[in-house]
Amino acid sequence: MDQIKNIRFTFVLIVLVIEAVTDFKKKEVNIVFPVLLAAAATLMLFFTKDISLINSIIGIAEGVLLILISFLTKGEIGMGDGILLAACGLMLGGKDNLIMFFFACLSSAIVSALIMLIKKADKKTKIPFVPFMIPGFLIMVLLSLG
Repeated sequence: MDQIKNIRFTFVLIVLVIEAVTDFKKKEVNIVFPVLLAAAATLMLFFTKDISLINSIIGIAEGVLLILISFLTKGEIGMGDGILLAACGLMLGGKDNLIMFFFACLSSAIVSALIMLIKKADKKTKIPFVPFMIPGFLIMVLLSLG
């Protein structure tokens, strides 16, 4: 993996870890870190050629779609999750962001099913999503190594 990609992945992982702790404790996303991630990604667009503007825009669009879903579901899906996904998409690009999101959703579904099976939650129980973005991200990183 090249040095610029390592830097991108490190930025994303740091923000995901910080936000996962916040989401787990307070059930919210702190907007400051996604904004900082987006600013760093924007600067990198100007100074490196490892990711295209179009690819970054596709990554942002994925997060914007999640924000739209948040509006449509009246907040059942957190808007902060969409903002964070958009910032990650700007840094990672569309493909890697979508892979991360897919595995985050899969991890969340598996854990939710297990929690319901052991009767610690029901269908209405809300769980934080950002912590699941970390395994989604790590799986995406492992897949990108091959």
